[in-house]
Amino acid sequence: MGGIVKTFENRLPVRPRKKWDSVEQYVEYLRHFMAYKYVKKFVRGKSVLEIGCGTGYGANYLSQFVSNITAIDISKKYVIYCHTKHKKEKMTFLRASGLDIPLKDNSIDVAMSFQVIEHIEPKKVRGYLSEIKRVLRDGGVFVASTPNKKLRLLPFQKPWNPEHKKEYGYNDLKKTLSNVFEEVKVYGLKGSEEIQSIERNRVKQNPLKVYIIKPLIPLIKKMLPHIILSKLKGMNKSIVRDGKKRSLIPKDTFKKIRISDFKVLPYCPKDCLDFYGVCKEELRRKVKGSI
Repeated sequence: MGGIVKTFENRLPVRPRKKWDSVEQYVEYLRHFMAYKYVKKFVRGKSVLEIGCGTGYGANYLSQFVSNITAIDISKKYVIYCHTKHKKEKMTFLRASGLDIPLKDNSIDVAMSFQVIEHIEPKKVRGYLSEIKRVLRDGGVFVASTPNKKLRLLPFQKPWNPEHKKEYGYNDLKKTLSNVFEEVKVYGLKGSEEIQSIERNRVKQNPLKVYIIKPLIPLIKKMLPHIILSKLKGMNKSIVRDGKKRSLIPKDTFKKIRISDFKVLPYCPKDCLDFYGVCKEELRRKVKGSI
């Protein structure tokens, strides 16, 4: 088991590392970890659920503050990894989908799901949110994070990340959450000027490629011989790909960047990195109970 996990660990996505491949990789990790730092104020002494726990580093961090935490993920490999790396009495890792959470109604105080909603087919999002609402107790809180569409995509552009089914702007996210939860507030995550520059460069899109080259690719594939396409594909590997750009950042910048360089704002600037949707259950159940 240990050998399998160690091999798998080399291919894992965002997580703490002893050595970082780039400043961009480090900034992306801090950006993700910031969500766990933010939610800490909601989870103290509470029963907590995380949907889409990934490598479990966030649940592991929060375990020191909670009464107990259940973390689920649809990936069998991730769950095996979590069981191996994070063994604590307060923690339970389960392989499960956010569309079918294996917990009883009204059994959780706080639910969180970070960088997950964009991976769900739009027609299934309401079911995902309703399932989270089902397991929340009266007065429960649900916190979701998702990347800012306007920072990452050009107008009318579909997500360049193949795993993203839909990316959200402020209004779209608030409307989507409000379709299920009575009380919804959306906050914006922003970094220092250096961090904003690094992230903008990482996700910056080329209009020529998005609007002209990419739509022509299917036609080009039909017209050009296979051998030419193979050579073009080889050349393309040397070109920086969308979402994997590397900016020319001085090495000392890496040492200067800290988690404290990120701030959660009570509003959402157009260039914020992520949205944090905070949903509460109090209003709906109080009204229902009074009828």
